[in-house]
Amino acid sequence: MKADANTSQTSVSTTSSRQVDVFVQFSGYKNWLKFFSERVALIVYLITAAGYVLTANYALSNGSKSLPLRTFFWTLVIETLFLITLRVMDDLKDVDTDILAHPERPLPRGLVTAREASIVVHTLVAILLINGIVLAVVENLACGLLCIATTAYYYAMFKEFGCGHWLSARPILYIITHQLVVLLMVLFPVAAFWGADSLKDIRAWHAALLQLGGSFTFEVCRKLDPTAHIALATYLVSYGKVKTFLMILAAVLWGGWAAYVLAVEIIMWPVLGFLLLSVIVLFAGQRAPGTPLAEGEKAPKGHKLVELICTLVTILTMYIVPIKVWAEYPKTEMRFL
Repeated sequence: MKADANTSQTSVSTTSSRQVDVFVQFSGYKNWLKFFSERVALIVYLITAAGYVLTANYALSNGSKSLPLRTFFWTLVIETLFLITLRVMDDLKDVDTDILAHPERPLPRGLVTAREASIVVHTLVAILLINGIVLAVVENLACGLLCIATTAYYYAMFKEFGCGHWLSARPILYIITHQLVVLLMVLFPVAAFWGADSLKDIRAWHAALLQLGGSFTFEVCRKLDPTAHIALATYLVSYGKVKTFLMILAAVLWGGWAAYVLAVEIIMWPVLGFLLLSVIVLFAGQRAPGTPLAEGEKAPKGHKLVELICTLVTILTMYIVPIKVWAEYPKTEMRFL
């Protein structure tokens, strides 16, 4: 009996100790606020989310400038929450790589713990799933299901679709699988504004395709540093200049096609052409990818200019459809193929 009592007391003591340890090891709210201030670019996320939401509304508005504000604001909040969730997921997923390539980031330097980040990720996922269920009941079924589908796809990305090592060895397939979620990010507000039948409209899919092209191009163009750490496995270091350019070209072409269907090609084609030209000029004078810097050698900066150009093009891509409606230019009507 004494042995049982001692065992019980030991068990209680151990459990209590673990609870205290977890409490003591909590990084603190100030650290998490610092994490979000460093890693969550809220203004950028709001601009991105607003671009997707406004495109979803005006792509099917038949030239009307009206904007249902209630739907706009709650879809904006949910889209922003998607992007915040993705940020925390990516930081947690990439922590081992960041220890080598970006030790200054919050997780590698121990500002917050991976365990806490995991709790935050799963809490955000739960909130989004509950939102989806509520929307399916309160708004419309398609809108709710797309919210749930987007959340599920983000979580599958977080888990690398259960084949992370296989995907990481195939960067092109990796970027395709991780960019397709942009289609859902646009179709979700389309269903919110226009209902389930709008998903049969070719303009909805081309609006999503236009944003996919912009996002895909930005994802590649923001990683054109030839001296990037090999652990980052950027597309330029993995595939070289020619294949990387072909990836950018493919994204520009399908974005250009979507721009034609949405009747904004008169603006988008010259801009996309200028982006391609800037990449060609960069690659023509750039050092071989993966070549480390010599001692005392200055880091190349040409890729930063291309990244800036691509950023501006991506923002234009997000807002070109609303601009067409607001400015009534170009006058050409959207093409129903």
